[in-house]
Amino acid sequence: MVNKLQGNYANLNALLAQSVNNSNQTSMPTGLQSRAHLAPSSATITDEMLSQFSDQQVDEILNQQLSSLLTISSAPSGSNYKLSSEEVALRTVISSQQEGLLKNERSDQLIERLNSSVKNIQGAYANTSDILSNLGQLGFNQKTFLASSQQRVERSLNPFMESFNRERFEDDDNYGFELSVKTKEGDVIKITFHSAQGYDEESGETTDEFSVSYEVDGDLSESEHQALTQVLSGVGEMADEFFKAKQSAYSRYVPANQADLDLSFLSNFDNKELSGFDLYFSTSEGNTGDADGALLGIDNELNLSYTLDEDSEQQILEFESVNGQNNIDFSLDMSTIGAQDKSQMQQYIKALDKSLEDSQLNSSEKSTRSAFGHKSDEVMKQGLAVFKSAFSSMSSAAERYSEIESVATKQFTNGRELVANLVDNMITKDPRYQGLGSSNKNSLGDGISKLADFDAKFSFAMDQGDYIATSTTKLSQNTEHQKSAGLTGVTQDKTASTRFNYEEGNRSDIPPDYYDKQENYTIGTAVKNNELVALDQAHEVDVDKKVYQFNPEISQYELKKELKETSTSESNIRLINDIWLEKNEDSHRMDERKRLSGVGASNEFRTTSSYSHTQLVTLIGDLDKLEQNKEVKREYLAVLSQVDDFMDKSK
Repeated sequence: MVNKLQGNYANLNALLAQSVNNSNQTSMPTGLQSRAHLAPSSATITDEMLSQFSDQQVDEILNQQLSSLLTISSAPSGSNYKLSSEEVALRTVISSQQEGLLKNERSDQLIERLNSSVKNIQGAYANTSDILSNLGQLGFNQKTFLASSQQRVERSLNPFMESFNRERFEDDDNYGFELSVKTKEGDVIKITFHSAQGYDEESGETTDEFSVSYEVDGDLSESEHQALTQVLSGVGEMADEFFKAKQSAYSRYVPANQADLDLSFLSNFDNKELSGFDLYFSTSEGNTGDADGALLGIDNELNLSYTLDEDSEQQILEFESVNGQNNIDFSLDMSTIGAQDKSQMQQYIKALDKSLEDSQLNSSEKSTRSAFGHKSDEVMKQGLAVFKSAFSSMSSAAERYSEIESVATKQFTNGRELVANLVDNMITKDPRYQGLGSSNKNSLGDGISKLADFDAKFSFAMDQGDYIATSTTKLSQNTEHQKSAGLTGVTQDKTASTRFNYEEGNRSDIPPDYYDKQENYTIGTAVKNNELVALDQAHEVDVDKKVYQFNPEISQYELKKELKETSTSESNIRLINDIWLEKNEDSHRMDERKRLSGVGASNEFRTTSSYSHTQLVTLIGDLDKLEQNKEVKREYLAVLSQVDDFMDKSK
């Protein structure tokens, strides 16, 4: 269950105030302070105690027994006001609950604390009765005093305990789990689980419902059973993480690593036996919130669908998670043909992290905080961690499928992998290579990726009531193979984009602010006789950002500042007959406008623009042989023309 008391400190304090008002306060005697450590086993009767104790004397002993239940940190300090026994009893309950809250305990643990506190209070009254009995001072008046005092404590505690259960169950706590797995032969396995707990107002008792079902449409073979067991194991670990995170949902900030849903089991998905699965987790809980009580009735949902189509050689993953005001939505459409490429995988992971960082930093004018706030930023990061886990696992699955499928392996080995290695060798080892230049910041990575092609999208949205703040990141890779007149080649596009903007919520006049960044890297190659004869690369980054401010005089938003920036780099290399010909071109343009005055003033802007452009042609080789031998020159020009034509058609 979920700890729901974080937002109820005010209720606990009100309980203490209520108990003070309901208690019959009396002045505290000091004549029995020497008996502060009386206990049933050590009490002795003296001549001084032959007369029956007064109510004040009994209260002194009771107060000592109850005070022993308080921790040092919760005991009152620095005050001349001495608590009555009833106040001490209630303080033991409150201090114990606050200690549990500070330790981030779940509500079932807090209930256990509450029950333990009640038992300890009852024990303190019993100990006081035993002490008085051993002293020969337990008469009718003393029994009546203790009974009345204990009754007052119970009267104060009962509303709190009823409120605790009501707040815990009145809106129902529901846990749901649904899994549907489909085999390649069309058999369907469905597993559902549902647990609900509620509070019955008439009986004042909690109610529990529990149901689980397992259905199989078809007959499963032993190998299908094994494949199903593997999926169930991975899904089970996901469920553990999901419901564990739910138990900390009340926390003001998301605990680190609490919501790390691991999708690594996708890398071992048995495509020979299974074709996919659908998964649904849900929890709903009433009357919960953060430390400020800002949220009531948090619903958590997770939908995941994974399918693998061997005919189209594609694997598709769709994921959506709703947690209160936060929504995470991502999709991955990936080929089943690919190879291992650790360097490129790390590059893509860094690009995803950079996209998230750009979105957060550019969502607000204040560089120290984003428009989402710290808590939602943490949720977004954890959602991206799940996305990266799925991305890595599906890439590993594609590598494994390629190794299984001999045709795919042969095609890949003779195609992209060969060209990728030739390109990598030129970029990293050829001293003549200049490429896109050392100043170019290509977050997508130079060279040809061996990973399976994919199209990915990650979105995060936070519902702020009046409007919805959204952040969307896209990442894709597409590879094509060409072959013509003795030439073979590979062309690959890598793209990344990040966008932040506001969408309509309860109000139509949403802030028109937005941040949009597009990055594209294209590489084309030509190979002849297993040698790289052409390498073309182009990299472009476009940034478009607008920030608005609200003008109350006209009741609408007006532009505050805007930025447009474009950077491009190109490199075209031809390596024919050991003659290196390279053309490099770079350009950068930036236009920025900022409003000079405040809200409601004239539309005066300061404009800043800059532009730069460079070109360079490098020719390295034995050019004399071209001038001295017309046949060699004719052959060189013919091959150069053929390669150029091949590269143009490959674009």
